Amino acid sequence: MSDVDLDFEPPAEASGSDTFPMRAGTLRRNGHVLMDGFPCRLTDVSISKSGQRGQTEVNLTGIDIFTGERHEDMHPCAHDVQVPVVVLTEYVLTGIDDGYLSLVGESTGEARDGIALPEGTLGRDIESDFAAGRGVRVAVTRAMGREAVTGHRAQ
Repeated sequence: MSDVDLDFEPPAEASGSDTFPMRAGTLRRNGHVLMDGFPCRLTDVSISKSGQRGQTEVNLTGIDIFTGERHEDMHPCAHDVQVPVVVLTEYVLTGIDDGYLSLVGESTGEARDGIALPEGTLGRDIESDFAAGRGVRVAVTRAMGREAVTGHRAQ
């Protein structure tokens, strides 16, 4: 019996889940849902009666919150779908260095580094507003272990 390992440590850090179940029939426009493994904001939710047994189905159309890609899916109304936990936090931009942003939480004062400057129009707008000396606030969206800048406003 001396060969038995009695050291019980949790296999991972205790934390909340990235998703939670929700009935497909209760989803609403502008809510979130996991589609094809991607966290999406719902742009259209329609309910239709189809099939031989007259089963009511919900047709979902959503936009990936990180890439902007469009996804479509269909589920029976009574089935559960996975809904991602999406957290949106606003930060004040304090600097840009080699394509990464230096941020400070407005209410918490928490300093954040290492969040990439977004590509495309959003990134160019953030850079130009910051270079012009405007106060820039950026919205960072976090879901499914990923985070990215998804919006900004300049003052």
